[in-house]
Amino acid sequence: MIGLYPAIQHYAEHYLPVNPQHCLYIEEVGNPDGIPLIFLHDGPGKGIMEDDRRLFDPKLYRIILFDQRGCGGSKPYACVDDNTTQDLLQDINAILTLLAIQRCVLFGEGWGATLALLYSLQYRDKVQGLILHSVFLARNQDLAWQFSASGGAAQLFPEHFNHLQSHANGNDYTALLSSYSQLLVSDNDIEKMTAAKAWVEWQAQIGNPHPEFRSKVDLIDANVALSMSKLQCHYFSQNCFISDNYIFKHCDSLATVPMIMVHGRFDISNPLGPAYALCQRLPGAQLFIVPYAGHFDCEPGMIDALRKATELMAEIIDYEFVSD
Repeated sequence: MIGLYPAIQHYAEHYLPVNPQHCLYIEEVGNPDGIPLIFLHDGPGKGIMEDDRRLFDPKLYRIILFDQRGCGGSKPYACVDDNTTQDLLQDINAILTLLAIQRCVLFGEGWGATLALLYSLQYRDKVQGLILHSVFLARNQDLAWQFSASGGAAQLFPEHFNHLQSHANGNDYTALLSSYSQLLVSDNDIEKMTAAKAWVEWQAQIGNPHPEFRSKVDLIDANVALSMSKLQCHYFSQNCFISDNYIFKHCDSLATVPMIMVHGRFDISNPLGPAYALCQRLPGAQLFIVPYAGHFDCEPGMIDALRKATELMAEIIDYEFVSD
């Protein structure tokens, strides 16, 4: 096992107003002269974590991490106003402008991988390469897999899905998302937080059912649970603000983009199939399948695979760090 790089502090932080309401929290870590890399966190609504910095060689990369609108250190917290996929893509542009970066590597996890792909489709000339963990294509069928009574996740964990569904009306994913969207803005704090807890419990269950990872849901701060559940319902109920199967329909334009995908064999949240299908379409893509891993990047096999992917991307870009 390789494990994470040693703990590291950020060398700079920024607060970037992106409209009259939203202000992003941004931090920079590693080598200021290294390969610029934008870290796009999972979610929507998860925010960045300290260990996210430790997936990358700090000598090779200038690592830029930021909390997307409505979560983490960005303000206002858990806000869904002016919070769409296109807004987040423009935020990436704003960050590149702020930091005077012309081109960068995008590293995306889950929802972050969705954003990385969408950004690359729209701004191909600004992307040096893509590292994608747990690819999520944000199709209707992907949402149905996670949130419908007939979906694959519910078939694997029917008793857990029954608990999630007990707070909703209807069996399909649109009905469930609509119900939770209303519950999570309720004036009744008990009702709202009960719904948020049920949501994050389901996400933890399908991320990895192993007790070691399931138990971590009890450590999730109530405010984080609310931002995750509220923002995810906001995005998923709107089909992530993109047309169905948009990424797959347009992915051929990314054929020459260096792309490394890392996916857990037993990722139930975002199954392996879409990542495999995407890799088959793109000659420049490589797919690392981690045999016993689920969705989370903190699993031992996944940490090693992600580190190797970041090191390989540096080789593909042909970057060599020369120390003083």
